Amino acid sequence: MTFPANFIIIIDNNILRQCTFPFGMPKKMKGIAMKKITDFRIVISQHATMNEKRAAAFLSHYIKLVCGKKPLTVTDDAPAVPAEIIVGETLREREDGVTFERDVSRLWEYEIRRIRDHVYLCGLGRPAEPKPYTSAYRLIDDGAYGTVFAAYHFVEEILGYDFIYEVYDSYPENPDLLMPGAPDFSYTKEALRAELPELTDGAALYSVPSSEVLNWNMCCFIIRTKGGKLIVIDGGHEVDADHVVRCLEALSPGKIPCVSAWLFSHLHEDHYGVYKKICEVPALASRIRVENFYHHLLPEEFYTRLSKEANPDFKLPREILLASGKTLGAVLHEVNPGDRITVDEATFEVLHVPKMEDAAEMNMNDSSVIYRMDYDGKQSMLFLADAEWVCSNDLLERFSDRLKSDVVQVGHHGCGNVSKACYEKIGADVYLWQIGNRFWYGDNGEGLNTHNTGVIRTRCYIRELGARLPNIYRDTNGLLTLPLPIPVR
Repeated sequence: MTFPANFIIIIDNNILRQCTFPFGMPKKMKGIAMKKITDFRIVISQHATMNEKRAAAFLSHYIKLVCGKKPLTVTDDAPAVPAEIIVGETLREREDGVTFERDVSRLWEYEIRRIRDHVYLCGLGRPAEPKPYTSAYRLIDDGAYGTVFAAYHFVEEILGYDFIYEVYDSYPENPDLLMPGAPDFSYTKEALRAELPELTDGAALYSVPSSEVLNWNMCCFIIRTKGGKLIVIDGGHEVDADHVVRCLEALSPGKIPCVSAWLFSHLHEDHYGVYKKICEVPALASRIRVENFYHHLLPEEFYTRLSKEANPDFKLPREILLASGKTLGAVLHEVNPGDRITVDEATFEVLHVPKMEDAAEMNMNDSSVIYRMDYDGKQSMLFLADAEWVCSNDLLERFSDRLKSDVVQVGHHGCGNVSKACYEKIGADVYLWQIGNRFWYGDNGEGLNTHNTGVIRTRCYIRELGARLPNIYRDTNGLLTLPLPIPVR
């Protein structure tokens, strides 16, 4: 997703409506007449699964809330008519000659596709085995879980309704709201793998989502300076190593990409995996250069014995990262509070580092290094990594006068472990949120906020602090390309 190309204004009956298209405005949109959403009815299978019924009911409720009219819901044995929203797997696919490739491995994937006046919202999963509905807080693996995500996506991205916070920013009700001519969207591994950063005229920050582990989160930021130098923050899951390397290659056309500074936060696989994989696989290592690796890794005993998450398995990745001076030729730097790292016009100040005296209180997330970037004297950014309560409290107690930042990376993917008081002190205008669909919606299989995280709570109190929806940038819908300084909308 590129800003601001995907951020357009549609003039609809003298009403200015803000629309965001995850991968930019679809080419198919040109020349296609757009119909009112209230002209559409909902279609589900005669044999709809629990999740398909859930998705259809959710969609119907919010269309009525936003457009003032509840759409008719019918089953697929009813004759087809123009203007249908088809939810889940139905007979309409055969009638329209459309194919969705479904598989047991695709539980979290979905597609939104328009075939003439039929808009399909379809999950791409298949149940591993029949699992009856039993009780709350149990994943209903009926193969249609992605269909629920598709319904969530439709309500947020097309209806423009923040159903978590019950906010409709533009106007309270619009019976004339139009269905985009081509609302096509694929939340699939293939689509995410295919998306690469776009070179901009100036500097840019790229938020790279996981293209492989779609039911989880990862942290990977790439910064390209005005002079073309590259900075990486963390990196992500090791299964995404090839994709991240391809992203770096896209930002260094015609030459081997050189990472001037690789900033590392802590020893969790969704942060260290890519760097570790590059160290381990010569074929990957040959495709990039890393000049400097910055870290504050604690002694081995913290990871293997003292931490709340202590596990002998942490020994090996720690060793691999610390050996990257030999495997990659990188210069290793152990950072401490007050240290500054400058690459062209970007200067990072190290605020918080983990301390062994806190070992008994810390899990792995609290061993995060917290960096604050000053971009060319024009914008400040605070990268909270996976900060939890130990980090959050330390920031408030020791670095309160250094927290004010224009932009903040939401700590621990928004899982509720950075206090509202800390975000209030930061006072950011822009929020960078690296988070997958499952976490963004807090849905572990039985509806909103059934996931055992604090994401919904974080979404709410960030809005309570005054954050505007257009300034909450999340990579849920794909890779983000943001010019530096990041515009405040």
